[in-house]
Amino acid sequence: MTTRLSRDTLLLLVSNIGSAALLFVLSALIGRALGSSGLGAYAVALAWVYPLSLLVEFGLATLLTRDLAQRPQDTSAILAPMMLARLMIGISAALALFLTAPLLSADPVIVAGIQVSAPLVFVLPLFSTFTAVFRARGVMLPIPALNIGMLVVQVALTAWTLQRGGGVVAVLVVNTITSAGQAAAAWWVYRRYFATPANRETLQPALSTVLPLIRRALPFALAAVFAALQMRLSLVLLEQLANRAEAGYFTAASRFVEAARLFPNAFFGALFPALSMLAADPLRLRQTFRRASRALALFGVLAGGGLTLAALPLLNLVYGTDFDLAAPTLVVLSWSLVFGVLRGVRTLYWYAVGREQYVNFVNGAVIVLQVALGVWLVPRYGAMGAALGFLVVEAAALALLWREIHIPRINRSQTNHRA
Repeated sequence: MTTRLSRDTLLLLVSNIGSAALLFVLSALIGRALGSSGLGAYAVALAWVYPLSLLVEFGLATLLTRDLAQRPQDTSAILAPMMLARLMIGISAALALFLTAPLLSADPVIVAGIQVSAPLVFVLPLFSTFTAVFRARGVMLPIPALNIGMLVVQVALTAWTLQRGGGVVAVLVVNTITSAGQAAAAWWVYRRYFATPANRETLQPALSTVLPLIRRALPFALAAVFAALQMRLSLVLLEQLANRAEAGYFTAASRFVEAARLFPNAFFGALFPALSMLAADPLRLRQTFRRASRALALFGVLAGGGLTLAALPLLNLVYGTDFDLAAPTLVVLSWSLVFGVLRGVRTLYWYAVGREQYVNFVNGAVIVLQVALGVWLVPRYGAMGAALGFLVVEAAALALLWREIHIPRINRSQTNHRA
C-alpha cells in the first residue's frame, strides 16, 4: 500500500507541478500583456464558469473513484449512465450560462468571456470522468501526460494570440478549444487502454440508470459546489464590491498558494482511493489518517513561512512591479494553507467512512460566513480583505470538521443512505 501510494503521489505531483508551472507562465503572459485589469477580467469570467462546471460534475467523479477502488469490475456499468448525465446536465447548463451572461456582469469584456467559455461547463466534467477511472485503477501516468500536454499547447497558442494583438476574449477562446482537445484525448486513452471489447459494447447510455446514480452522487455534488463557491466567491465579491484591479491582485497572489498546494493535492489524489479501500478496517484507516495529518501540518507551516518571506520577490519576478500591492494578500493567503490542507485530509476521511452529509453541513455553514466577511471586508480592504476572510473560513471549517458534531437529522439521513 505504501509503495503504491508513493508512486501514485509522485506521478500526480509531476502533473501538478508541470500544470502549475505552465499556469504561472499563462497568467504572467496575460498579466504582462493586458495588465492587472485584463488578468482580472480573465479570472472573473472563469470564476463564473468553473463553479457551474462543478455543478455539472455533480460529485460523480468522486463517487466513481470511491466505488471503482472497491469494485473495478463495475467500470462500464457506472460509466455509461455517468456520461449520459454529463451531457444532459452539461449542455443545458452551458446554454443557460451563455444566455444569462449579460445579467452576471456589467462589463462587456467579462460578458463575452463568459459566453465563449460556456462550453467548459460540460467539457471539464467529461475530462474528469476518464481521469477518475485512471485514479481508481491505480494508473496515474495518463493524467500528467494529458494535463501537461494540453497546457503546453494552450500557453503556445495564448502567446501567439497576444502577440497578434488578441485580448481577453481571444485568450479565453484558446482556453476553451484546448480544453476540449484534452477531453477528447482522455476519451481516446480510455478506449485504447482501459475498455475491453466486452465493455465497449455495454457502454451504452441507459436513461433508467441515470437517476439512481445522480441520487447517490448528490452529497458529493453539493460538496463540490460548496468548494467551487468558496474558491471563486472571493473573485466575484472583488469584482462586484471593489474593482477589476483588486481581482487581479488576488488572482496573482492565489497563483502562488495554488502552486504550494501541488504536493498536498497530489497526495490527496492518491490517498482517497487508499482510504476508501481501508474503510472496512477502522484501525488501519485511523493510522493512515494520522500519519497523513502530521505530514500535511508540517508542510503547511513550512509553505506558509516560505511564502511569507518571499512574497514580494516572487510577485516582482513573475508579474512585475505593478503587482507589489498584492504582497500583503499573498502573505495572508499563504497561512490559509495550514488550515486548508488539514481540512482536505479530514474531508477525505469522512468521505471514506460515508459521512459526506456532515461535510456538506460544514461547507454550507462556512460559505455563509465567507459571504458575510466578504461584504464587510472587501469594500474596505479590497484583495487583502478577501484574503483575510478566506483565512478565517478555512480555520472555521477545520475546527468544525476535526471532531464531528452529532446532528440527529444528518445522522438519520446518513444511516438511511447506507441502508
